[in-house]
Amino acid sequence: MILNESLFQPDRWHKTMSIPAASLSTDQALPSFYYGRQTKPLFAVESLLSAFLPASSPFALPRSTYYRFPPIQAESGLILLEEGIASLCHAENNMVISTIFSPSLLGLIDGYGVFNGIPEKHHCSLFAETDLRGHWIAHQAAVEILNAQNLWQEMAHVLAQRLMVLSMRSQEMMGVDSYLMVRTLLTELADYPEAYRRQINVLSFIQRRTNLSRSRIMSILSELRKGDYITIHRGVLRTIAHPLPAHF
Repeated sequence: MILNESLFQPDRWHKTMSIPAASLSTDQALPSFYYGRQTKPLFAVESLLSAFLPASSPFALPRSTYYRFPPIQAESGLILLEEGIASLCHAENNMVISTIFSPSLLGLIDGYGVFNGIPEKHHCSLFAETDLRGHWIAHQAAVEILNAQNLWQEMAHVLAQRLMVLSMRSQEMMGVDSYLMVRTLLTELADYPEAYRRQINVLSFIQRRTNLSRSRIMSILSELRKGDYITIHRGVLRTIAHPLPAHF
């Protein structure tokens, strides 16, 4: 049912990517990204998706578009992401909170708010980094299935792992200079499956995750290109030819 997770398997990785797989030093530089990828509770996610799918309807979102989670209880629901990469963003300013790879579930935070007496408060919006495919299930139907099939433990696994990644990510981006932010995000983007990465504009990707100006980001990217550290074609990161410099 869910095939795209194989894009992260090592054999396929080396066949499809022009950017080499991350080394141990890269893993240490990006603990939240690799921690999130390596500790994703796939069994719990797939158990939840399998349980929810019979009561769901198809969902699709074109890349580079936003989805606002409905603030009304009768319209509240979860997105069952089966294909693509999405970013959860602050509803107020669209800054990226976390990047989510399929398979996954989205809408848990806003669903909680709607069902606990704060229907007018928008917590998150969803941004399609790539074309998204999946299903949608009403929040009430999901709760009934969780109760009937005793799947709250699986839901807790998903939430706990996501909270850990969010905590680690926030620490990584605090108190660092602009170059280190760009370096971190370039290295992360380089590790995305090529089928997804080629849909992502590198400048937009960095700008939506930092408070850096467009001109500052372009200046750093330009210098890295001049030094043959990166190759960008039509806005898409194609290669990282050498380990990126530790300092700018």
